[in-house]
Amino acid sequence: MRLSDDERYAAGLASLGAGPNRLRRFLDGLAPAEAWASLARGEHAADPEGAYREKALDDVVDAVAASCEENRVRVLLRGRPGYPAGLSEDHEAPAVLFALGDPTCSDGVPRVTVVGTRAATPYGLGVASDLGRALAEAGVVVISGLARGIDSAAHAGALADGSAPVIGVLGTGPDAPLPRSQAILRGQVAGGGSVLSEFPPGTVGAPSWWFVIRNRVMAALAHVVVVVECHLRGGALHTVKAANDRGVQVASVPGSVRSAASAGTNALLVDGAAPVRHIDDVLSALELAIAGRPEIAAPRSRVSSSSPSEVERAVRAPNPAAATVLLALEHDPVALDSVVRRSRMQLGDVALALEQLADSGLAVCESGWWSLPRR
Repeated sequence: MRLSDDERYAAGLASLGAGPNRLRRFLDGLAPAEAWASLARGEHAADPEGAYREKALDDVVDAVAASCEENRVRVLLRGRPGYPAGLSEDHEAPAVLFALGDPTCSDGVPRVTVVGTRAATPYGLGVASDLGRALAEAGVVVISGLARGIDSAAHAGALADGSAPVIGVLGTGPDAPLPRSQAILRGQVAGGGSVLSEFPPGTVGAPSWWFVIRNRVMAALAHVVVVVECHLRGGALHTVKAANDRGVQVASVPGSVRSAASAGTNALLVDGAAPVRHIDDVLSALELAIAGRPEIAAPRSRVSSSSPSEVERAVRAPNPAAATVLLALEHDPVALDSVVRRSRMQLGDVALALEQLADSGLAVCESGWWSLPRR
């Protein structure tokens, strides 16, 4: 893979450490090589103090271009072929993007961004995974930030179905060191869609504020933003703000009033976010968001009002009684008496069914509390 001159110098400009607004000004009305030469001479209007003059050295361009080619990272310029169509018209679209996989995979396809806390509960992880899987089944691109917790669960669910592309948006370089599980997921997302970043490969020590800024990309790409779990001042709220600024529909999954992980999502509901009880709520919001836009394909209709994962689990249950009890379980752990009430069965029958489900790997018990196994 060889970069063009424009791509080489664009990658060099993006490696200088300028913020997204200044990078856009660097390239305003200039080809990347012209912008680089102007900076190197200390004559660029966007750098009146000449602060980037000593940074704009040719060996910098060579190094970052070589890193992109070695890691098979594509360099995308706004307004050029290959740049994601859903992002190109945004008023804060990155002037330069770095991509693994196919950055055009979401063009003309409905898109939902799923975000939430890293410190997710089993309930939140289960909901995010189920939503990701169901959205992919409906032909919807799932976008998230590849962070631990809700982001990873949503992507894992979408990848498990595999019916639609996925997009990960990083706040680090595309080759940044990650924990093993996250690195594997990044590779799977790139293979099943695209990983996008505003940082070139080889970038070390991205400032924390970039994680806030990158959230605008997740909001700009989305037709709907869904928050699954979020603390009262959680980072997902930056994506919510960016979505609100763009008129993108925000939806929120309700959670227990006793759970700090749901304090932010419950507050969003109070403030007017659309409630998400199941996948149909997200698809309804999505259909409204893309109405009148023939360039965006409609999501595929669901064949049943029951979650596919629920149907699959019930079929795998060892007997009808166990299937009934299984449908009474959720990812949020509950006590035995709650399962009895939900299933409307006798205590002894429920206890036996739960043991059978546990033996089959379809239910788990922790300290006397029963739930569905985490994916």
